[in-house]
Amino acid sequence: MKQTKTKLLCLLIAALMLLSLAACGKETTKDSNLIKLGDYELLYKGACIMEDSDGNYAIVLTLDFTNNGKENASYLWSVDETLMQNGVELEAATVFADYDTFETVIEGQFTDVAPGATVEVRTAYLLQDTTSPVEATFEQFLGKKSGKITIDPSSLNRETPAADTTGGEPPVDSTLTSDPAETGDALLDWWNGEWYGWWKMSGCYGYYESMEGKWWDVCGVIDIGTDYTGTITLWDEDYTRSEPMASAQVSLSEAGTGEHGTVMSEGGWFTNVALEHADWIVDPGLLDYDDMIWISGDYEDGDDEFHYDIYLRLWGLYWDDMEEDTYPYRYTDWYLPLIDAGKSMPDAIGEDAPEGVVPTEGAPLTPTDAMASGGDGIVTEEQVQKGYVWMNEVNRNIFDATYDDIVAYFGVEGQFVKEEYSDHMKANYRYYKWISADDDSHFIYVNFKENESGVYTVSAYNTSGFSGTEAIEKYLDIVKAEAAEANKAASANAEMKDFSVEIAQFAKDDVKVKIMTKIPVSGWSFDDSGRCLVENDDPTAFGAGAIQFEVRETVEKFDSYKDKFENYQDIEDRVIGGITFRGRTYKYIGYEWIQYIAQLDDNRALSIGLRNMDCVPGTMPDIILNNMTFQ
Repeated sequence: MKQTKTKLLCLLIAALMLLSLAACGKETTKDSNLIKLGDYELLYKGACIMEDSDGNYAIVLTLDFTNNGKENASYLWSVDETLMQNGVELEAATVFADYDTFETVIEGQFTDVAPGATVEVRTAYLLQDTTSPVEATFEQFLGKKSGKITIDPSSLNRETPAADTTGGEPPVDSTLTSDPAETGDALLDWWNGEWYGWWKMSGCYGYYESMEGKWWDVCGVIDIGTDYTGTITLWDEDYTRSEPMASAQVSLSEAGTGEHGTVMSEGGWFTNVALEHADWIVDPGLLDYDDMIWISGDYEDGDDEFHYDIYLRLWGLYWDDMEEDTYPYRYTDWYLPLIDAGKSMPDAIGEDAPEGVVPTEGAPLTPTDAMASGGDGIVTEEQVQKGYVWMNEVNRNIFDATYDDIVAYFGVEGQFVKEEYSDHMKANYRYYKWISADDDSHFIYVNFKENESGVYTVSAYNTSGFSGTEAIEKYLDIVKAEAAEANKAASANAEMKDFSVEIAQFAKDDVKVKIMTKIPVSGWSFDDSGRCLVENDDPTAFGAGAIQFEVRETVEKFDSYKDKFENYQDIEDRVIGGITFRGRTYKYIGYEWIQYIAQLDDNRALSIGLRNMDCVPGTMPDIILNNMTFQ
């Protein structure tokens, strides 16, 4: 359900800002500075080079956006922009106008412009270097007209934020919890800020039928101005602050069942569908808790429907006044360590967990817990980075992994750091490091929680000293190949058992396909609600890979959402159970899919979808497919 348009990336960045930066220095281009895009005009006024929030060089363009149409329009929803340098598309940059308020330079993109009016807008992108030409292309958001300008970065001035009191350098300490500035307005001060919680799907039909009851952690930012209008931006575990799940334009009213009034949607979007006036009506007074909000809505896209409920509390609040089964999924292993360390809300769920921080108030350890073993934790730099890739991208059951499992992967005992008791979660925790021999500032820090007596499993992990993104880019294919070889070796000796299940076509219980195969005696299970074989003993295990089955009338029915698939590729056909299945790969709803589809007879077509797992010859998914037959 991800938004994939470049425009939506800009939208989320825009949601972080309130004010714009003073104009940057001018620069002359080879092309015309005036670009006409149907009802809109862009006048390129100049550019400059600034540092982004991480201290990297970014190019900041200044343009006048003129609306010659008949209705209000914003730059954000009227113009698509692409910047290229050295044949590579540049990434959008977060460039602050004021480090004290975290205002960024591109607020003007979000402004509605009346017919005949003009507004100054800015856009910012990370540079590959400061000498090679940059080509900027501007296109109609819904149209074919476009224009280009070429900019020479070597001729641009360096600029610093007008309100920057740090001498042009980003703030040294950005780890403290960020509280929104008090406005003196009780309503605004209650609503505005960072929020954390969870959301759930129900009443699922069509494509989402198998996701009934699924739930995810969610983060969000509420930013409402003194005119009582603003935005709510939300992202769950499959999204980020810069690529969110939802961005709603909202209005705030004093009316409501409680003292905090009511927030109502006025526009925006949730995943890939538009939000309209009153699609969201958020009244905190309806809840039993004074410090919680509940967003309820309905998703509908053709025959695909579901209801969603989102529960949020301000970042930094404890949930221990509620039952544990109402806690967000990552509350214990990620959220608690962050807030106990005074950390602000990261841009993605699971990021920036501090090193082994647990609540300071706790109980003494029991004698059986007091002694934890360990080693020096020293491995190569390559092992450290590959270990992170394995834990974050390849091992779908990482939170079931024990300390011994992690030791087996690295080949050495971890360096024991400490052992503590969390009074919040009534559990013991142990903390270990695996450290690079080349640079001891590079390491993986792993938290283990005692879920049953004497058994500690991974509850959180984080990196230090190296880029996880760069490690993934460098080692993902290698780590996947290594994991496949290990899977082959284990699969060759695995004890197997017979498995069969009947999968019915949606709303036609009499149209069924019986699927028979062999699966391991342990390590796999079947999820009835999801109609899938899960690579875990627990069919509800979070993030586990799965083989999902679906029956429809014809294979063409499986193409209903093909235009929403990301990174689509046709792959080699595969014979399964004596039937030739057409193969393809894509990304959809945050999952990576390998899908095989075939017409079994006149009224039955079958899809076999491998979700978040590879199917390398000799691995268990491959063995399961090779043993599959149908009735």
